[in-house]
Amino acid sequence: MQKIWIDAIEFEFFGGWVIDSQFVREMGQSYLIANDIPGEPVCDAVTKFSVDEDGYYRVFIRTKNWKIPYNPGQLKLVVDGIDLPATIGLMPSQKWYWEIAGDIELKKGEHTLAAKDLTGWLSRFAAVVITNDFDFTPSNETSRLLKQRAEIKNIDTKVKEAGEWDLIVVGAGPGGVPTALSAARAGLKVALISGREFVGGNASDEGTVGLDGAGAKNFGMHETGISNEIKCTKEHFGLTWQGAMEKLVAEEKNITLFRNELCIDAETENGLIKSIECVNNITLEKHKFTAPLFADCTGDGWLGYYAGAAYRIGREAKHEMNEELAPLSPDTYTMSGCLCATVGKEGMRAFFAEDTGSPYEFKLPEWATKLPEGKELYRTAKRIYTAEWWMENSNDYDDLFETEFSRDQLVCLAVGYFDWLKNSSDLKEEAANYKLKHLCLHNSKRENRRLMGDYVMNQNDFVPDKVFPDTISYCGWSLDIHHIKGMFSGKEGPFFSDKHIGIVSIPYRCLYSRNINNLFMASRCSSFSHIALGSTRVESTLATLGQAAGTAAAFCKKYNCLPRDIYTGHIVELQQQLIKDDQTIFGVPNLDENDKARTATVSVSHSSAVETVQRATETEELTIDYNNVINGIIRDLPEQSNAWYSDNGNPQSITLTLKEPGKIHLVQVTTATDLAHPRYSFQAVPEFNLTAEDVTVSALVNGEWQKVGEYKGNYLRQMRITFPEIVATAVKVTVEKTKNCNIAKIFEIRVY
Repeated sequence: MQKIWIDAIEFEFFGGWVIDSQFVREMGQSYLIANDIPGEPVCDAVTKFSVDEDGYYRVFIRTKNWKIPYNPGQLKLVVDGIDLPATIGLMPSQKWYWEIAGDIELKKGEHTLAAKDLTGWLSRFAAVVITNDFDFTPSNETSRLLKQRAEIKNIDTKVKEAGEWDLIVVGAGPGGVPTALSAARAGLKVALISGREFVGGNASDEGTVGLDGAGAKNFGMHETGISNEIKCTKEHFGLTWQGAMEKLVAEEKNITLFRNELCIDAETENGLIKSIECVNNITLEKHKFTAPLFADCTGDGWLGYYAGAAYRIGREAKHEMNEELAPLSPDTYTMSGCLCATVGKEGMRAFFAEDTGSPYEFKLPEWATKLPEGKELYRTAKRIYTAEWWMENSNDYDDLFETEFSRDQLVCLAVGYFDWLKNSSDLKEEAANYKLKHLCLHNSKRENRRLMGDYVMNQNDFVPDKVFPDTISYCGWSLDIHHIKGMFSGKEGPFFSDKHIGIVSIPYRCLYSRNINNLFMASRCSSFSHIALGSTRVESTLATLGQAAGTAAAFCKKYNCLPRDIYTGHIVELQQQLIKDDQTIFGVPNLDENDKARTATVSVSHSSAVETVQRATETEELTIDYNNVINGIIRDLPEQSNAWYSDNGNPQSITLTLKEPGKIHLVQVTTATDLAHPRYSFQAVPEFNLTAEDVTVSALVNGEWQKVGEYKGNYLRQMRITFPEIVATAVKVTVEKTKNCNIAKIFEIRVY
């Protein structure tokens, strides 16, 4: 007897079907979903198979009726051009199940199999089994199903060793990428594990949510460090956020990126993770990764969950931390995500619609969500071709264990929203010609599981001038907490809170688990209350948490200690390393005793007395002092310049005469990038003129100036110029060229 197992993603030609690998954790494998023009059947997916003998064969298909009782996604299997009898997708179950497509008589040899979409509304299937053993039925139980698959396909299911690492970072989004980069740059051997085929997480081309942060709500307060490096890389090379992160990861020799690897288990002993197990979303092979240190950057806290870390889901009760905005009783509500996708070069929300040039009628499918008529929705749409950020569901959906169901409910809402635009909203006349062209299928989540650290940051920490002794970063996005009813909140609007908070420091103790002693967490699953997450969850803020966690991991290796020990014994050293690497920590200046520039005497070829700066809608003149380059502060502050600013034309130079002659081998220069614009990540990037592009470094050796190094083509805030060790009495930094202008602006010079 012959059994043939064909995974849907093994089809040779996909047609209008696309791979959906988001739900392997809950249903066991990736699948194909019909997603082209909504409501129009897609082109067939086609493959070939061979049978060993003549006779009748039974054809099974693993599928799902994703919205009962309406059966929106229906398909047929076609063998050699003949439709098999059953229409697939009609069974009254929203679970994945095996259905018999039909029996067919086949001759020995090769045959063609096609999946024919019938509706254009997200039909889906995961596998096809063809057999002449009529006593065989594939199992609906996932674990047994995978065993059957392995037996039929003759697959070795043993877990394969994937190596030993200094640090394993699970999750490759805006938190995970900086975690990996900072650790790798400090010399750690890092495994960066992405559950998707690319890096970026919610900021990927799939997720489309850019690196927003404190600067959106506090003018001029964009984050520095790796967060700014990602932004500048994106701008300089014309990349997407995903493209910029992919580039930086690829350039780091100490990072090995594992794509499509989903963390599904962890081995924990005496409060320490020993290893983790991952499954490949495509091949379903399992791999074991081993390390002394781990970082959960999954957003959903999956690594911490498998390891047994303390965690919370939902809203804390008011009595727990006495937060003003907390409800009286706790619940499991978490903020809804938005459906996202990139269409062309632009990020979309929920759908993409196109002007057809003539009136186009749209009738709401019976399975889609009917929204309140006209103004009764209490929302104002600004565009027709895609939805707004508030196109979200109520907060009682389970985005952890019923992720596919939650996503599909957002699809129903998206189609209902388009119907509202077309037939009911104030924009209905403008929308008359628009036709749905694409549905977004990735749920960019806002909130889920939060892992508990030694400190849980909460609303009471969002007060002016509060600074933690272990501060490693800051946030400044508003306390942006969405309404628990989502789009159905009526007159109450999309926000539960959007309270402005200013700049607030974040403590290191939020970045490691309170009970799993070798686990960092650097994403929206870090140690925050539901209320605090309203501000800390945005991507640029998370990038700074990642940089802090990765740097702390390097100190753990250096001192052979655990994350908590960095707080108790090395927090000042961690802070100093972070600001050396350009991460802003307000209130923490450069105190590095090895930096010979700190005690140097500064002189310049020219310096402006004032700098005119734009503060939101107003201009202001700031007093300039060229000694700013050694004042220990690496950025301008409101009403305070911290840079040397020359407006007399390049080249311009600044000289640091050392307190005493000494051995030097490195000069670090921090220049200017735009920390104010664009305010939001989706806005167009204005041209910025003050970044020093070409810099020359000279040293005074035995009374003579010698050129010791140069840096050309810079587009980042920091340049490090290294050279063979020499004994010098002074160092001169000359700005030869500045981006698109003739002015030098330098925040800091360090000499080692």
